[in-house]
Amino acid sequence: MNRFSCRLALAISLMLTAVTVWADALPAPTGDIILSVDGKISRSNHDTSADFDLAMLDALPQSHYQTTHPWSETPHDYSGVLLRDLLSSLGATGDTVTAKALNDYQADIPVADAQNYDILLATHVDGEVMDVRHKGPVWVMYPLDQHPELKKAATYSVMVWHLRQLSVN
Repeated sequence: MNRFSCRLALAISLMLTAVTVWADALPAPTGDIILSVDGKISRSNHDTSADFDLAMLDALPQSHYQTTHPWSETPHDYSGVLLRDLLSSLGATGDTVTAKALNDYQADIPVADAQNYDILLATHVDGEVMDVRHKGPVWVMYPLDQHPELKKAATYSVMVWHLRQLSVN
């Protein structure tokens, strides 16, 4: 290989590396931040955390299901990003996710639960954006009706509403 070919190969390699890094960069939120994720993640947009506004969460693959829970007498349709999809998009590597609410209530969610069940980070209920008055802007929702074994106090205690932060441990 001549010097020109070596330089050309090096230049192309550097450009591809730059494009790959840029493609992996998490964009910065442009709206109000409703969720921050920190801990054992490899993608971030603010120091060592990943901050999300509603549009960013809505841009991730969305899922939905109808379920009942102890705080409502009737089933509702919840939609948002699956916890496992959010963790995957951030390159998370932990075993536990600590969910923390606006009022500082916190609970530990096993990552295994996120792999075994469709745990939603619900941002919409019955097609409407969830607000703080109605347990939003993000609510950790388990598919209780689809998995009756989840209908127990231990599961209810990790269904954090008014979610504001996830820490991957």
